[in-house]
This record gives sequence, structure tokens and C-alpha cells, in this order.
Amino acid sequence: MAQREDTDGNQRWSIDRITLGLWLVGLLAALAVLWGLGAASPVLIPLAGAFFVAVAVAPVGRWVRDRVPPRLALLGPLAAMLTVLLVLAVFAGGLWFVGQRVAGEVPRHAEELQRLWGQANGWIDGLREQFLGDSGSGDSGGGGVEALSGLVASVLTAAREAVSTLVIVLFLALLMLVEAPVWREKIVKTLGPERCATTVTAVTAIAQQFRRFLLVSTTLGLITGALYIGWLSLFGIDFLFLWGFLAFLLNYIPVIGSVGAATLPVLMALAQGGSTTALMVAGGLLVIEQVMGNFIGPRLEGKQLAISPLVIVSSLLLWSWLWGAAGTVLAVPMTVLIAIALSHIDALRPFAFVLSDKSDRRRFEARTRPE
Repeated sequence: MAQREDTDGNQRWSIDRITLGLWLVGLLAALAVLWGLGAASPVLIPLAGAFFVAVAVAPVGRWVRDRVPPRLALLGPLAAMLTVLLVLAVFAGGLWFVGQRVAGEVPRHAEELQRLWGQANGWIDGLREQFLGDSGSGDSGGGGVEALSGLVASVLTAAREAVSTLVIVLFLALLMLVEAPVWREKIVKTLGPERCATTVTAVTAIAQQFRRFLLVSTTLGLITGALYIGWLSLFGIDFLFLWGFLAFLLNYIPVIGSVGAATLPVLMALAQGGSTTALMVAGGLLVIEQVMGNFIGPRLEGKQLAISPLVIVSSLLLWSWLWGAAGTVLAVPMTVLIAIALSHIDALRPFAFVLSDKSDRRRFEARTRPE
């Protein structure tokens, strides 16, 4: 009897060792993947961006390709890329419009902005002296000019890098759109029509749901930006179009984006009208965010898979650590795409449930079950 217990104990110990070994191997594999993602960022960032662009505008190219002769099939991808260029032109036009309005209002606030800059420098120097024992340089004016010059140089460098990356992304997206039918046919011939039918159906559903996510985010952003402008105009807050434009852009980054979009106009209200005005502005913006997030958003989303705020913040930290500023932009789309893909694979649906904002498994299944 004792010998049998020893045998059972040894077997359990062996199983525990194997399980521990598998967990260690999995952890090492995850670390290796993260290292690879960071090391290959110059290649993966343009590829990921091009993939999202191609998925977003693929229906345009398919619609045009189905209505032209086969010898003019190239018009489909070209029409899709023309759509991208039009969107970029509208974005650049909006940015130019906001920049013109802000540039026209800045001279009226030059004195006030300089005072706020000096207060901010004094506050930072006070914290440095309190925690680090460093009294600072004592020249906040020169430091402010140097800091502003450095900021402008950094912005120009980042803009140049962004434009060069955008050109590469657009070129890769065009190639993906051109060769998509060819690669689909290759996969069908390689795997066979029967084995490939389920995969093609799932990929199509994933792409459709992801495009719906982009459409819903854009619609919510436009509504939020308009509400910001309307509410802030009641209090005479300056730079209205800037705050509305930021609210639109930051809407693509849930949770953190709404906090950032509301903080800046509240600070402006504090500088212009004092604490009472700032509190009233903050209360109105909070109501706007709550209405958009809890009422209008869910009705527009329909069966769209919603991601847990903790998962979104974690993904932002992870991808920004791996890919820098580009990772911040791509974090939410990548997380949403991964969650949607998991929800369409029966064996991996539990992982999609973990990423979602639902606590009821049955409600999650009813909302995300592929049709």
C-alpha cells in the first residue's frame, strides 16, 4: 500500500514538473515573440498599417472591380487607394482649417500663454527642488524658448518620419489590394475548396466586423467633436475647433482618449474663466462622454465586440513600449482585430470572452456569435 502511494506521488510529481516546464516554455516563447516584435518594428509597422488600410477600403475596390471588364480590374485597387487619398485630403484640410483658426487666436492670448508657461515652469522647478534637491537653472524665460524650439524641432522630425512611413504604407496597401484575389485563389487551390470555404467565410466576417468598428468609431468621433464645440462655445472657450478636432481624433483611443480630449479644454477654461467655469465645462464634457459611451455608442455598435477598458489600456502600454508612437496608433485596431478573430474561432472564443467587457458568458455568446 505504501509502495502504491509512493508510485502515485511520484507520478503526480512528474506531471507537476511537466506542467511547470510547459508554462516556462510558454513564458519563454512569449518573451521571444515580444522581442521579435520589437526588433522587427521597422518592417512590421508599415505592414500592419498597410493591412488595416487595405482591409478598410477593400469593399470599394471589390465594388469597382465587379463592374468593369476583367482587363480593367486594376481600376478596383486604384479606386480604393483614391478613397484613402480623399480621406487623407479631408483630414489634412481639417488640420489646416484648425491650424488657421488657432494661429489667428494665438496673438490675442500671447501674454496669457506666456504667463501660463512661466507658472508651469515654476511648478516643475518647485517639484524638482522638492524631490531632487535641484533648484533649477533659474532662467525660466530662456528655458521656455529653448524648450519651445526643441518641441518644434521634434514635431518637424516626427512629421517627416510620419510622411515617409505613410508613403510606404500606401504603397504596400496598394500591392495587397492588387494581389488579394491572386493569393485567395492560391490558398483555395492549395487547401481545396472544401477545407478553404470555412476559413474564407470566417476571414470575410472578421474583415466586415473590423470595418464596422472603424465606421462606428468615426461616427462617434464626429458626434463627440460636434458636441464638444457646441458645449464649449456656450462658455466662450477659445480654440473651439482645436478641442473638437482633438475629441474626434482621440475618440479612436477609448478610455485614455476621452480623458485627454476633456483635460485640455478644461485647463483652458480654468485659465480663462476660473475654477467655477472649469468645473461647469468639466461636468458638461463628462456628461457628453457618458452619453456617447453608454447610450449612443452601444446602439451604433450593435453586435460589435467591445473590449475591456483594462485590456485597452494594457494594449496601449504594450504596443507603445514595443513600437513607440506608431504602436499607440495601432494598439486599439490590433487588439480589436485579434479579439474579433478569436471570437470567430470556436476553440479560442474563451480568450475573446476574457478580452471583452462582458461578465456574462451567455450574453457574450449571444452578442458575438458569428451568423
